[in-house]
Amino acid sequence: RIRLRSTVKNFDRKRLVGSWQLQRWFITYEDGTVTEPLGPGAIGLLVYTPDGWMSAAMMAADRPRLSRGNPRAAPENERVAAFDTFFGYCGRWRIVGQAVEHHVTISHNPALVGTVQTRKIQMRGRTLTLSAEEIVPGGRRVHRLRWRPAAGGKSAARRS
Repeated sequence: RIRLRSTVKNFDRKRLVGSWQLQRWFITYEDGTVTEPLGPGAIGLLVYTPDGWMSAAMMAADRPRLSRGNPRAAPENERVAAFDTFFGYCGRWRIVGQAVEHHVTISHNPALVGTVQTRKIQMRGRTLTLSAEEIVPGGRRVHRLRWRPAAGGKSAARRS
């Protein structure tokens, strides 16, 4: 059996382990347009555990409460708005070169379950940026999510 060696050095996984707070999620389009899927001030938490699990949850700032305590009793338009202002998934994670793969096992969006979401990693000081390119009608867009160590968290970036 022949084993090929990669010439790309793997990102140090210990630097990701811990809790991260979302600073900004923005998308840049080929024409230079920039959008924020959950709007300005979106909040989120990203957690990487040492044993290979991850969880990400993000929501728009100032999401309105549902008019009913039980979401199933809330009007459909409120439930739709609640879905559109939240994004989250969890599963296993691993480093591949300078990227992290999220193997999605649970998601608010059933279409993501069973997929592998690959994110390029960039670490500058205490800021972690995860990015992914996406082909859409009319061209390409790049998602960038900037994270900082969570307050009181034990992200490796804080210790370095």
